[in-house]
Amino acid sequence: MNERVTPPDYRSFDDLPSQTEIGFGEIVGIDLSSHTSPFTHGLHRYPAKFIPQIPRWAIKELSRPGEVVLDPFMGSGTTIVESLLADRVAHGIDLDPLACLIAQAKTAQANRLELRHLQEQLASSVLREEDNLIVPMAGVKNFEHWFSRATWGTLQNIRNKILTLDCSEESRAFLLCVFSSILRRVSNADDQTQKTYVSGTLRKNPPAARPTFFRALERAINSLDSFGVRASETHAHIHRASATAMPIADQSIDLIVTSPPYLDSVDYMYNMMVEYFWLGDVLGIPHRKDFNAARKLSVGGKKSQISLPPPSCVSELIDFNELPDYRKAAAASYFSSMDEHFREAARVLKTGRQYVLVIGNSQTEKGQLPVHDALVSMASTHGFSLQHAFGYRIRRHYMKFPRKGRGGIILMDWVIILKNEGHGPTPLRRLPMPEILISPDAVAH
Repeated sequence: MNERVTPPDYRSFDDLPSQTEIGFGEIVGIDLSSHTSPFTHGLHRYPAKFIPQIPRWAIKELSRPGEVVLDPFMGSGTTIVESLLADRVAHGIDLDPLACLIAQAKTAQANRLELRHLQEQLASSVLREEDNLIVPMAGVKNFEHWFSRATWGTLQNIRNKILTLDCSEESRAFLLCVFSSILRRVSNADDQTQKTYVSGTLRKNPPAARPTFFRALERAINSLDSFGVRASETHAHIHRASATAMPIADQSIDLIVTSPPYLDSVDYMYNMMVEYFWLGDVLGIPHRKDFNAARKLSVGGKKSQISLPPPSCVSELIDFNELPDYRKAAAASYFSSMDEHFREAARVLKTGRQYVLVIGNSQTEKGQLPVHDALVSMASTHGFSLQHAFGYRIRRHYMKFPRKGRGGIILMDWVIILKNEGHGPTPLRRLPMPEILISPDAVAH
Protein backbone atom coordinates (compact mmCIF):
# COMPACT_ATOMS: atom_id res chain seq x y z
CA MET A 1 0.00 0.00 0.00
CA ASN A 2 1.41 3.40 -0.96
CA GLU A 3 0.89 5.78 1.91
CA ARG A 4 2.64 8.66 3.60
CA VAL A 5 2.40 9.13 7.34
CA THR A 6 3.32 12.28 9.26
CA PRO A 7 4.83 12.01 11.81
CA PRO A 8 6.78 9.04 10.34
CA ASP A 9 8.00 7.57 13.64
CA TYR A 10 5.86 6.10 16.38
CA ARG A 11 6.42 3.70 19.24
CA SER A 12 5.00 0.21 18.88
CA PHE A 13 3.64 -1.99 21.68
CA ASP A 14 2.21 -5.45 22.19
CA ASP A 15 0.16 -4.08 25.11
CA LEU A 16 -0.37 -0.39 25.69
CA PRO A 17 1.45 1.26 28.63
CA SER A 18 -0.24 3.48 31.20
CA GLN A 19 -1.95 6.55 29.77
CA THR A 20 0.56 8.73 31.63
CA GLU A 21 3.27 7.28 29.38
CA ILE A 22 1.47 8.21 26.14
CA GLY A 23 1.54 11.85 25.08
CA PHE A 24 -1.60 13.74 24.13
CA GLY A 25 -2.07 13.34 20.38
CA GLU A 26 0.73 10.78 20.07
CA ILE A 27 0.39 8.02 17.48
CA VAL A 28 1.46 4.58 18.65
CA GLY A 29 1.55 1.18 17.00
CA ILE A 30 -0.11 -1.96 18.29
CA ASP A 31 1.49 -5.18 17.14
CA LEU A 32 -1.36 -7.24 15.74
CA SER A 33 0.97 -10.14 15.08
CA SER A 34 0.24 -11.06 18.70
CA HIS A 35 -2.77 -13.26 19.39
CA THR A 36 -5.99 -11.25 19.12
CA SER A 37 -8.47 -14.13 19.42
CA PRO A 38 -7.84 -15.83 22.78
CA PHE A 39 -10.64 -17.31 24.87
CA THR A 40 -13.94 -16.81 22.98
CA HIS A 41 -12.87 -13.74 20.96
CA GLY A 42 -12.50 -15.86 17.83
CA LEU A 43 -15.82 -17.65 18.09
CA HIS A 44 -17.42 -15.82 15.17
CA ARG A 45 -16.17 -13.40 12.54
CA TYR A 46 -17.61 -9.88 12.68
CA PRO A 47 -16.83 -6.85 10.50
CA ALA A 48 -14.56 -4.12 11.90
CA LYS A 49 -14.02 -6.01 15.15
CA PHE A 50 -12.64 -4.15 18.15
CA ILE A 51 -9.16 -5.53 18.89
CA PRO A 52 -9.14 -6.77 22.53
CA GLN A 53 -5.99 -4.86 23.49
CA ILE A 54 -7.90 -1.57 23.60
CA PRO A 55 -10.81 -2.48 25.95
CA ARG A 56 -8.41 -4.58 28.04
CA TRP A 57 -6.19 -1.50 28.50
CA ALA A 58 -9.11 0.84 29.24
CA ILE A 59 -10.72 -1.51 31.76
CA LYS A 60 -7.43 -1.98 33.60
CA GLU A 61 -6.61 1.74 33.59
CA LEU A 62 -9.97 3.23 34.47
CA SER A 63 -11.98 0.75 36.56
CA ARG A 64 -11.68 -1.64 39.48
CA PRO A 65 -12.77 -5.26 40.00
CA GLY A 66 -16.49 -5.56 40.65
CA GLU A 67 -17.37 -2.31 38.87
CA VAL A 68 -19.79 -2.04 35.96
CA VAL A 69 -18.58 -1.59 32.37
CA LEU A 70 -20.88 -0.68 29.47
CA ASP A 71 -20.35 -1.00 25.72
CA PRO A 72 -23.31 0.76 24.05
CA PHE A 73 -22.16 -0.27 20.54
CA MET A 74 -21.30 -3.80 21.56
CA GLY A 75 -20.92 -5.52 18.19
CA SER A 76 -19.77 -9.09 18.77
CA GLY A 77 -18.90 -8.43 22.43
CA THR A 78 -15.13 -7.87 22.64
CA THR A 79 -15.47 -5.38 25.51
CA ILE A 80 -17.91 -7.70 27.28
CA VAL A 81 -15.50 -10.65 27.17
CA GLU A 82 -12.62 -8.50 28.42
CA SER A 83 -14.78 -7.10 31.22
CA LEU A 84 -15.63 -10.57 32.51
CA LEU A 85 -12.01 -11.67 32.28
CA ALA A 86 -11.08 -8.63 34.39
CA ASP A 87 -13.71 -9.40 37.05
CA ARG A 88 -16.11 -6.62 36.05
CA VAL A 89 -19.86 -6.73 35.55
CA ALA A 90 -20.65 -6.02 31.89
CA HIS A 91 -23.56 -4.53 29.96
CA GLY A 92 -23.61 -4.70 26.16
CA ILE A 93 -26.10 -2.96 23.88
CA ASP A 94 -26.65 -3.45 20.15
CA LEU A 95 -29.58 -3.25 17.74
CA ASP A 96 -28.17 -6.03 15.58
CA PRO A 97 -29.77 -9.33 16.73
CA LEU A 98 -26.95 -11.43 15.26
CA ALA A 99 -24.41 -9.37 17.21
CA CYS A 100 -26.42 -10.05 20.37
CA LEU A 101 -26.47 -13.78 19.64
CA ILE A 102 -22.70 -13.84 19.14
CA ALA A 103 -22.06 -11.83 22.31
CA GLN A 104 -24.34 -14.12 24.31
CA ALA A 105 -22.49 -17.17 23.04
CA LYS A 106 -19.06 -15.65 23.71
CA THR A 107 -19.95 -14.85 27.32
CA ALA A 108 -22.10 -17.91 28.00
CA GLN A 109 -21.98 -19.74 31.30
CA ALA A 110 -23.43 -22.75 29.49
CA ASN A 111 -23.26 -26.19 31.02
CA ARG A 112 -20.16 -27.72 29.43
CA LEU A 113 -21.37 -31.27 30.11
CA GLU A 114 -24.63 -30.50 28.32
CA LEU A 115 -22.77 -29.06 25.34
CA ARG A 116 -20.56 -32.15 25.09
CA HIS A 117 -23.66 -34.34 25.24
CA LEU A 118 -25.34 -32.24 22.54
CA GLN A 119 -22.20 -32.47 20.44
CA GLU A 120 -22.46 -36.26 20.55
CA GLN A 121 -26.16 -36.15 19.72
CA LEU A 122 -25.56 -33.97 16.67
CA ALA A 123 -22.65 -36.11 15.49
CA SER A 124 -24.87 -39.20 15.50
CA SER A 125 -27.90 -37.52 13.89
CA VAL A 126 -26.38 -35.19 11.25
CA LEU A 127 -25.48 -37.93 8.78
CA ARG A 128 -26.85 -36.78 5.44
CA GLU A 129 -28.04 -33.82 3.45
CA GLU A 130 -31.76 -33.17 3.23
CA ASP A 131 -33.50 -33.57 -0.13
CA ASN A 132 -36.50 -31.27 0.24
CA LEU A 133 -34.62 -27.98 0.18
CA ILE A 134 -36.31 -24.88 1.63
CA VAL A 135 -34.98 -21.33 1.43
CA PRO A 136 -34.61 -20.42 5.13
CA MET A 137 -35.41 -16.70 4.70
CA ALA A 138 -38.55 -15.82 2.77
CA GLY A 139 -38.01 -13.46 -0.15
CA VAL A 140 -34.44 -14.54 -0.93
CA LYS A 141 -34.09 -15.43 -4.60
CA ASN A 142 -31.54 -17.63 -6.36
CA PHE A 143 -30.32 -19.33 -3.19
CA GLU A 144 -28.05 -21.63 -5.22
CA HIS A 145 -26.00 -18.55 -6.10
CA TRP A 146 -24.80 -18.61 -2.48
CA PHE A 147 -24.79 -22.33 -1.63
CA SER A 148 -24.44 -25.54 -3.61
CA ARG A 149 -27.37 -27.90 -3.26
CA ALA A 150 -25.25 -30.40 -1.30
CA THR A 151 -24.11 -27.72 1.16
CA TRP A 152 -27.65 -26.34 1.37
CA GLY A 153 -29.04 -29.74 2.25
CA THR A 154 -26.41 -30.42 4.91
CA LEU A 155 -26.81 -27.00 6.51
CA GLN A 156 -30.58 -27.43 6.54
CA ASN A 157 -30.12 -30.72 8.37
CA ILE A 158 -27.75 -29.22 10.97
CA ARG A 159 -30.01 -26.23 11.57
CA ASN A 160 -33.14 -28.37 11.96
CA LYS A 161 -31.39 -30.71 14.40
CA ILE A 162 -30.21 -27.78 16.55
CA LEU A 163 -33.67 -26.22 16.63
CA THR A 164 -35.31 -29.46 17.75
CA LEU A 165 -32.78 -30.49 20.42
CA ASP A 166 -34.05 -30.97 23.96
CA CYS A 167 -31.69 -28.52 25.66
CA SER A 168 -31.43 -25.20 27.46
CA GLU A 169 -31.97 -22.07 25.38
CA GLU A 170 -28.48 -20.91 26.35
CA SER A 171 -26.94 -24.05 24.83
CA ARG A 172 -29.14 -23.75 21.74
CA ALA A 173 -27.99 -20.16 21.22
CA PHE A 174 -24.38 -21.28 21.53
CA LEU A 175 -24.89 -24.01 18.93
CA LEU A 176 -26.66 -21.61 16.57
CA CYS A 177 -23.74 -19.20 16.91
CA VAL A 178 -21.29 -21.96 15.97
CA PHE A 179 -23.55 -22.89 13.04
CA SER A 180 -23.57 -19.25 11.95
CA SER A 181 -19.79 -19.03 12.23
CA ILE A 182 -19.23 -21.53 9.39
CA LEU A 183 -21.81 -20.21 6.93
CA ARG A 184 -19.55 -17.76 5.11
CA ARG A 185 -16.78 -20.38 4.89
CA VAL A 186 -18.96 -23.08 3.31
CA SER A 187 -20.82 -20.65 1.04
CA ASN A 188 -19.81 -19.53 -2.44
CA ALA A 189 -19.20 -16.00 -1.08
CA ASP A 190 -15.65 -14.68 -1.15
CA ASP A 191 -13.74 -15.19 2.11
CA GLN A 192 -11.21 -12.38 1.61
CA THR A 193 -13.52 -9.37 1.85
CA GLN A 194 -15.99 -8.12 4.41
CA LYS A 195 -18.71 -7.56 1.83
CA THR A 196 -20.86 -10.53 0.86
CA TYR A 197 -20.46 -11.31 -2.81
CA VAL A 198 -19.62 -14.23 -5.09
CA SER A 199 -16.54 -13.55 -7.19
CA GLY A 200 -16.96 -14.21 -10.89
CA THR A 201 -13.22 -14.37 -11.51
CA LEU A 202 -11.85 -16.21 -8.46
CA ARG A 203 -14.20 -19.13 -8.11
CA LYS A 204 -14.29 -20.57 -4.63
CA ASN A 205 -14.19 -24.25 -3.71
CA PRO A 206 -15.93 -24.30 -0.29
CA PRO A 207 -15.17 -27.04 2.25
CA ALA A 208 -17.80 -29.65 3.13
CA ALA A 209 -20.32 -28.34 5.65
CA ARG A 210 -20.53 -31.28 8.05
CA PRO A 211 -16.84 -31.64 9.03
CA THR A 212 -16.46 -27.85 9.03
CA PHE A 213 -19.28 -27.52 11.54
CA PHE A 214 -18.00 -30.20 13.90
CA ARG A 215 -14.45 -28.85 13.84
CA ALA A 216 -15.83 -25.39 14.67
CA LEU A 217 -17.97 -26.83 17.47
CA GLU A 218 -15.01 -28.59 19.05
CA ARG A 219 -12.93 -25.39 18.96
CA ALA A 220 -15.84 -23.35 20.33
CA ILE A 221 -16.42 -25.61 23.34
CA ASN A 222 -12.69 -25.64 24.05
CA SER A 223 -12.60 -21.82 23.90
CA LEU A 224 -15.57 -21.68 26.27
CA ASP A 225 -13.70 -23.98 28.64
CA SER A 226 -10.65 -21.68 28.66
CA PHE A 227 -12.84 -18.61 29.04
CA GLY A 228 -14.70 -20.16 31.97
CA VAL A 229 -11.44 -20.90 33.75
CA ARG A 230 -10.41 -17.25 33.55
CA ALA A 231 -13.78 -15.49 33.94
CA SER A 232 -14.97 -14.93 37.49
CA GLU A 233 -18.45 -15.01 38.98
CA THR A 234 -19.28 -11.64 37.42
CA HIS A 235 -21.75 -11.78 34.58
CA ALA A 236 -22.83 -10.11 31.37
CA HIS A 237 -26.12 -8.46 30.48
CA ILE A 238 -26.79 -8.37 26.73
CA HIS A 239 -29.49 -5.92 25.57
CA ARG A 240 -30.94 -5.72 22.09
CA ALA A 241 -31.58 -1.99 22.11
CA SER A 242 -30.44 1.32 20.69
CA ALA A 243 -27.53 3.32 22.03
CA THR A 244 -29.80 6.36 21.82
CA ALA A 245 -32.34 4.85 24.26
CA MET A 246 -30.46 2.54 26.60
CA PRO A 247 -32.27 0.29 29.09
CA ILE A 248 -29.77 1.25 31.79
CA ALA A 249 -30.50 2.98 35.11
CA ASP A 250 -29.31 6.54 35.75
CA GLN A 251 -25.80 6.92 37.18
CA SER A 252 -25.26 3.15 37.31
CA ILE A 253 -22.20 2.70 35.05
CA ASP A 254 -18.59 3.06 36.20
CA LEU A 255 -16.92 2.99 32.77
CA ILE A 256 -18.01 3.12 29.13
CA VAL A 257 -15.69 1.56 26.55
CA THR A 258 -16.90 1.45 22.98
CA SER A 259 -16.09 1.79 19.31
CA PRO A 260 -19.22 3.14 17.60
CA PRO A 261 -19.86 2.55 13.91
CA TYR A 262 -17.62 4.70 11.78
CA LEU A 263 -19.20 7.30 9.52
CA ASP A 264 -20.50 5.62 6.34
CA SER A 265 -17.88 2.89 6.61
CA VAL A 266 -19.29 -0.56 7.32
CA ASP A 267 -22.75 -1.94 6.61
CA TYR A 268 -22.68 -4.57 9.34
CA MET A 269 -25.86 -6.44 8.45
CA TYR A 270 -25.11 -6.52 4.73
CA ASN A 271 -21.67 -7.95 5.49
CA MET A 272 -23.35 -10.74 7.50
CA MET A 273 -25.99 -11.39 4.87
CA VAL A 274 -25.52 -15.16 4.39
CA GLU A 275 -25.73 -15.61 8.16
CA TYR A 276 -29.04 -13.74 8.19
CA PHE A 277 -30.33 -15.84 5.30
CA TRP A 278 -30.08 -18.88 7.58
CA LEU A 279 -30.91 -17.39 10.99
CA GLY A 280 -33.13 -14.42 10.21
CA ASP A 281 -36.34 -16.15 11.26
CA VAL A 282 -34.76 -17.25 14.55
CA LEU A 283 -33.55 -13.68 15.15
CA GLY A 284 -36.88 -12.01 14.42
CA ILE A 285 -36.09 -11.04 10.81
CA PRO A 286 -38.02 -13.65 8.79
CA HIS A 287 -38.20 -11.95 5.38
CA ARG A 288 -35.72 -10.26 3.06
CA LYS A 289 -37.77 -7.05 3.23
CA ASP A 290 -37.44 -7.13 7.05
CA PHE A 291 -33.70 -7.52 6.64
CA ASN A 292 -33.52 -4.52 4.29
CA ALA A 293 -35.55 -2.42 6.74
CA ALA A 294 -33.38 -3.42 9.71
CA ARG A 295 -30.24 -2.30 7.89
CA LYS A 296 -31.53 1.28 8.01
CA LEU A 297 -31.96 1.40 11.79
CA SER A 298 -28.34 1.36 12.95
CA VAL A 299 -26.29 4.45 13.75
CA GLY A 300 -24.18 5.24 10.72
CA GLY A 301 -26.39 3.32 8.30
CA LYS A 302 -25.91 4.32 4.68
CA LYS A 303 -29.65 4.66 4.08
CA SER A 304 -30.79 5.66 7.53
CA GLN A 305 -34.43 6.43 8.21
CA ILE A 306 -33.34 9.31 10.45
CA SER A 307 -33.41 12.67 8.63
CA LEU A 308 -32.52 15.13 11.40
CA PRO A 309 -29.94 17.85 10.71
CA PRO A 310 -26.54 17.53 12.41
CA PRO A 311 -25.87 19.55 15.59
CA SER A 312 -24.59 23.05 14.93
CA CYS A 313 -21.24 22.29 16.61
CA VAL A 314 -20.60 19.63 13.93
CA SER A 315 -21.44 21.99 11.08
CA GLU A 316 -18.73 24.30 12.40
CA LEU A 317 -16.16 21.54 11.90
CA ILE A 318 -17.40 19.73 8.79
CA ASP A 319 -18.63 21.48 5.66
CA PHE A 320 -21.48 19.24 4.52
CA ASN A 321 -21.59 21.08 1.19
CA GLU A 322 -18.25 19.51 0.34
CA LEU A 323 -19.61 16.00 0.78
CA PRO A 324 -20.97 14.08 -2.20
CA ASP A 325 -24.75 14.10 -2.32
CA TYR A 326 -24.93 10.36 -1.57
CA ARG A 327 -23.02 10.90 1.71
CA LYS A 328 -24.73 14.05 3.03
CA ALA A 329 -27.84 12.39 4.42
CA ALA A 330 -25.90 9.52 5.96
CA ALA A 331 -23.46 11.93 7.62
CA ALA A 332 -26.23 14.13 9.02
CA SER A 333 -28.05 11.07 10.37
CA TYR A 334 -24.87 9.72 11.92
CA PHE A 335 -24.05 12.87 13.85
CA SER A 336 -27.61 13.50 15.01
CA SER A 337 -27.79 9.92 16.33
CA MET A 338 -24.44 10.21 18.08
CA ASP A 339 -25.59 13.45 19.69
CA GLU A 340 -28.59 11.60 21.15
CA HIS A 341 -26.26 8.84 22.29
CA PHE A 342 -24.00 11.23 24.23
CA ARG A 343 -27.08 12.60 26.00
CA GLU A 344 -27.92 9.05 27.08
CA ALA A 345 -24.32 8.28 28.03
CA ALA A 346 -24.22 11.30 30.35
CA ARG A 347 -27.37 9.98 32.01
CA VAL A 348 -26.14 6.44 32.73
CA LEU A 349 -22.45 7.13 33.51
CA LYS A 350 -21.59 8.14 37.04
CA THR A 351 -20.38 11.69 37.49
CA GLY A 352 -16.59 11.87 37.48
CA ARG A 353 -16.16 8.58 35.58
CA GLN A 354 -14.73 7.99 32.11
CA TYR A 355 -15.99 7.21 28.64
CA VAL A 356 -13.38 5.66 26.31
CA LEU A 357 -14.33 6.29 22.69
CA VAL A 358 -12.46 4.62 19.82
CA ILE A 359 -13.13 6.16 16.43
CA GLY A 360 -11.47 6.70 13.06
CA ASN A 361 -11.64 9.63 10.66
CA SER A 362 -13.19 8.73 7.32
CA GLN A 363 -11.24 9.45 4.18
CA THR A 364 -12.93 11.40 1.38
CA GLU A 365 -11.83 12.59 -2.02
CA LYS A 366 -10.85 15.91 -0.42
CA GLY A 367 -9.07 14.45 2.61
CA GLN A 368 -9.98 13.35 6.10
CA LEU A 369 -13.13 14.38 7.90
CA PRO A 370 -12.40 15.41 11.52
CA VAL A 371 -14.94 12.96 12.94
CA HIS A 372 -12.94 12.71 16.18
CA ASP A 373 -13.22 16.47 16.78
CA ALA A 374 -16.90 16.48 15.87
CA LEU A 375 -17.72 13.73 18.36
CA VAL A 376 -15.72 15.37 21.14
CA SER A 377 -17.49 18.66 20.39
CA MET A 378 -20.92 17.00 20.66
CA ALA A 379 -19.93 15.17 23.85
CA SER A 380 -18.82 18.47 25.41
CA THR A 381 -22.34 19.88 25.00
CA HIS A 382 -23.58 17.05 27.24
CA GLY A 383 -21.08 17.56 30.03
CA PHE A 384 -18.10 15.48 28.88
CA SER A 385 -14.61 16.94 29.04
CA LEU A 386 -11.68 15.68 26.99
CA GLN A 387 -9.05 14.22 29.32
CA HIS A 388 -6.69 12.44 26.98
CA ALA A 389 -6.41 11.20 23.41
CA PHE A 390 -3.93 9.28 21.31
CA GLY A 391 -3.98 7.45 18.01
CA TYR A 392 -2.96 3.98 16.99
CA ARG A 393 -2.18 2.70 13.55
CA ILE A 394 -4.44 0.08 12.03
CA ARG A 395 -2.25 -2.54 10.42
CA ARG A 396 -4.91 -4.88 9.12
CA HIS A 397 -7.43 -3.89 6.49
CA TYR A 398 -9.85 -6.43 5.09
CA MET A 399 -11.29 -4.57 2.09
CA LYS A 400 -9.04 -6.08 -0.58
CA PHE A 401 -10.16 -3.96 -3.50
CA PRO A 402 -9.19 -0.50 -4.82
CA ARG A 403 -11.21 2.42 -3.44
CA LYS A 404 -10.25 4.90 -6.22
CA GLY A 405 -10.41 7.81 -3.79
CA ARG A 406 -14.06 7.17 -2.88
CA GLY A 407 -13.30 7.10 0.83
CA GLY A 408 -14.20 4.63 3.52
CA ILE A 409 -10.73 3.39 4.44
CA ILE A 410 -9.76 4.08 8.05
CA LEU A 411 -5.97 4.18 8.44
CA MET A 412 -5.79 4.84 12.17
CA ASP A 413 -8.03 4.97 15.20
CA TRP A 414 -8.25 7.55 17.95
CA VAL A 415 -8.57 6.46 21.57
CA ILE A 416 -10.38 9.35 23.27
CA ILE A 417 -10.90 9.50 27.03
CA LEU A 418 -13.81 11.66 28.14
CA LYS A 419 -14.89 12.45 31.69
CA ASN A 420 -18.51 12.96 32.72
CA GLU A 421 -18.40 16.27 34.59
CA GLY A 422 -22.11 16.09 35.42
CA HIS A 423 -22.84 19.46 33.86
CA GLY A 424 -22.44 21.00 30.45
CA PRO A 425 -21.21 22.35 28.26
CA THR A 426 -17.48 21.95 28.88
CA PRO A 427 -14.63 23.82 27.16
CA LEU A 428 -13.69 22.31 23.81
CA ARG A 429 -10.15 21.04 23.30
CA ARG A 430 -9.15 20.31 19.72
CA LEU A 431 -7.37 17.14 18.63
CA PRO A 432 -4.47 16.99 16.19
CA MET A 433 -5.04 15.94 12.59
CA PRO A 434 -2.00 13.97 11.41
CA GLU A 435 -1.58 13.59 7.68
CA ILE A 436 -2.13 9.99 6.64
CA LEU A 437 -2.61 9.53 2.93
CA ILE A 438 -3.47 6.61 0.68
CA SER A 439 -3.00 6.64 -3.06
CA PRO A 440 -6.17 6.44 -5.22
CA ASP A 441 -5.16 3.05 -6.67
CA ALA A 442 -4.10 1.51 -3.34
CA VAL A 443 -5.63 -1.74 -2.19
CA ALA A 444 -6.23 -2.03 1.54
CA HIS A 445 -5.33 -5.37 3.10
